[in-house]
Amino acid sequence: MTALSLARQLLDSTRRHVEKSDDPYVISRFGDLQIRVDVAAALLERADTHPSPVAATEAQIAAAEALIAASNAEFELTGQRTALPSTLDDPLRLKYQVVGNYHLNGVL
Repeated sequence: MTALSLARQLLDSTRRHVEKSDDPYVISRFGDLQIRVDVAAALLERADTHPSPVAATEAQIAAAEALIAASNAEFELTGQRTALPSTLDDPLRLKYQVVGNYHLNGVL
């Protein structure tokens, strides 16, 4: 299962726990998470339609960040944390270096 799929699952699970909330913090948190998931999905689609090592890495970063945010929100809002499989085997800092080196120095 991909990081994006797991992020979507966590978001849905958390939504079920706090459904119909009128708390501005909860509503804002869900808006933030939905945007993160949507951005990751868009980057994954771009990487599929216009393949490149950098596009794929950007999509992986966005999906991993969405998963981390969804996991943190699950704990914040429900007091529970779903055990996640090891989906982040590459440290994100290395992925950020790949993207930064390309955009800063033109190096793949």
